[in-house]
Amino acid sequence: MLAFLISLIFSVASFFYKKSKVLLVIVFVLMWLLFGFNFWNADYPMYQRLYNVPIDELVFFKFEGGYCFLMYFFKALDLNFQQFLISISGIILLLVFRFFFVFSHFPALLAVCFFWFFFPFEYVILRNFLAFAIVLQGLHCVLKNERHYKLKFIFFVILASTIHISSIFYLIFLLAFREKELKIKTISLIVVCLLLLVSISHHFIFYILSLYSKEKVLFYATGFPLFFLYSSLLIINLILVFYIFKSVNCTQIEEGKRNNILILNCNILMLFLIVVFYELGVFVRILFNISIVNAVFIINILFVNNSKIKLKLAYFCYLLILFFIFIFLVKEITLFPLFKNNFLLN
Repeated sequence: MLAFLISLIFSVASFFYKKSKVLLVIVFVLMWLLFGFNFWNADYPMYQRLYNVPIDELVFFKFEGGYCFLMYFFKALDLNFQQFLISISGIILLLVFRFFFVFSHFPALLAVCFFWFFFPFEYVILRNFLAFAIVLQGLHCVLKNERHYKLKFIFFVILASTIHISSIFYLIFLLAFREKELKIKTISLIVVCLLLLVSISHHFIFYILSLYSKEKVLFYATGFPLFFLYSSLLIINLILVFYIFKSVNCTQIEEGKRNNILILNCNILMLFLIVVFYELGVFVRILFNISIVNAVFIINILFVNNSKIKLKLAYFCYLLILFFIFIFLVKEITLFPLFKNNFLLN
């Protein structure tokens, strides 16, 4: 398969030229070709049907109305769904590229990591991917310590929430934007108390959520096995991030010290997702998305500080777990269509 062979060639090259920005550009162009010109994956038919709804039937002033405005704009230009996908995929990847380009010391290596361990899932969940790319712009303002960065972050999160409502959870990261590290024990205690409260109020919460869409709530409702799996994955993520950041004394390095603390705090605050998982497991996508942000800084730490092989292997194993759960188990509708169902490369 041509697309797969091309991907392998540039992946191998990126391991030898980890800091190459040229390879970063090439890999992102390749992702755009695979994404924009894809003609089938798990969610493709659903998004196609949604796009083909007549303009006069689009509902703008409801939840996630921003995506309806996007569709309206492209439909007004008389573009079909595939042309819409080509354009939107380019916008998404440009926004992600910007974040990688600014913050990564090893852009080629990061791009390959993103390509194999995250992209085959992200390109399927189109609205979630677009929303996350928008949130990244707010996080960019925070990490660059721009003026009024908190207001800018709120703006981008609210904007992303009009694309995918789950993005509203990112507002909790406002508590992470401080100079000192959050106390894990304190956050954990609050999470346990909230979890007990949610378990007692389960039926009432289900009723409230059902007012929005009972079908969606039933579809995304979490059983105990998924709740346990996602919660365990989140805890493993936090332990790994905490250990990597602390073991190399990266928070003691003046350059980037603030950003390392902010990223660590964001991961600590993600413990609140455990409470959300009790009702809606679909919010695990937040963990998946933030794992991409983590990858930027973890790869910087592991290779700039020439960390021990054990740390690198531990992080690689975590990436393999993500790959297995989110991509390999559903490879027939995520990974395989990425390379097989393409108008241009096949």
